[in-house]
Amino acid sequence: MFDEPTYLVQIGHNGHKLTIDNLEKGNCDGAILSPADYKLEKNREIARSIHQGDGLVLFDPQFYIPRTNRPDLETYSYFNEYGGDEFDTAGVSSQYESLCREIISTQDKLSVDAYISPARFLDTFSESKVSEWEEMTAVFMNIAEEEGRDIPILVSLPIYQKSLVDAEQRTYLLNQITQMDPDGFYVSAEFEREQRYPLTGSSNVYSFLQLLNTLRKNRYDVLVGHTHQIAHLFFGIGVNAFASGHYQNLRSFDTRRWDPEDEQGGGRIVIKYYTDKLLNELRVDPELDLMYQKNDFDTEKIRTNSPYDEALFDPSVPPSAAGWKFRNASWDHYIWCCNQIAERYKGASMEERFELAKSKIESASDLYDEISETFGMLSEPEPSIYSDWEDALSLIESDL
Repeated sequence: MFDEPTYLVQIGHNGHKLTIDNLEKGNCDGAILSPADYKLEKNREIARSIHQGDGLVLFDPQFYIPRTNRPDLETYSYFNEYGGDEFDTAGVSSQYESLCREIISTQDKLSVDAYISPARFLDTFSESKVSEWEEMTAVFMNIAEEEGRDIPILVSLPIYQKSLVDAEQRTYLLNQITQMDPDGFYVSAEFEREQRYPLTGSSNVYSFLQLLNTLRKNRYDVLVGHTHQIAHLFFGIGVNAFASGHYQNLRSFDTRRWDPEDEQGGGRIVIKYYTDKLLNELRVDPELDLMYQKNDFDTEKIRTNSPYDEALFDPSVPPSAAGWKFRNASWDHYIWCCNQIAERYKGASMEERFELAKSKIESASDLYDEISETFGMLSEPEPSIYSDWEDALSLIESDL
């Protein structure tokens, strides 16, 4: 399905215009639509616009744990019939077939380029939970193959990343899911909140890479959803595609997003500048302001040279006074950067892709050391990112 490394925008609330605009500018390859953020008719309109721009359209049913009735979800028949308050996907049981037909029908209305299956969230890889996942996935695949359009089928694999660290559990999961015959997997991993930006801990990173590498070695297409700059490592081991939302939105898979008891108040927005040269963000205030004030530091070392960051590097204006807004240039900048990650791996052999990812981490680590020596401890990123990612890549290299 994915002929070259691919980047898809995971569209969140109010992100559709931004996505379509970036698609027209060549800054993404398509998008994944969300039922929690748009009514069905609105998503049909968005899908038509994406197709008119020659972009890929996918639809995530988001039926992992639909425990809350959001207004937009009420426009989707499969949520009305099978979702709602206090509901868990595992409870569908005998109604699997009718649920899957409803979800396939919805995706056909959106003219998706590949089906994405519903799936229960695997917080552990116990025999009962994996069996439920297999049963639901098999039913969806059979109906899609027999009654659906002739398009690829990606099966959802929503998992709790911490469970992956246990090698026995990970092996059991892989042994079970690789007995199936879809075209590919749509993998979404829920991380501990303190480890998300970026993913840290060499065992955490390695276990995730090992899962993805095994799926690729079994010749499945792999699309990783809700991710970030770790996509360099994914492409380095042969993953086909990744999806990420605009800036801070939809960059992590979080089942609590569907939990009505998890009402999170809005915190203070910290304006950040994503720099691929560091594989993370720098705060506009104080980090970029400090760099601006220090005349002997060349800020070109951290610039990604996107079309959206010129105001931040105007020598006559401090970055914090440049008007870099969370909802304007910074979102376009982040999407552009994500697309550049995919672009860098296009046309490269597997060996070249691995070496590119490896050298990317090494150069980012060297730059981080130089900056920290000049300015002291940075608020972001965690310095362990570089050693953790290098260690994980070294461990995975023998499996490639």
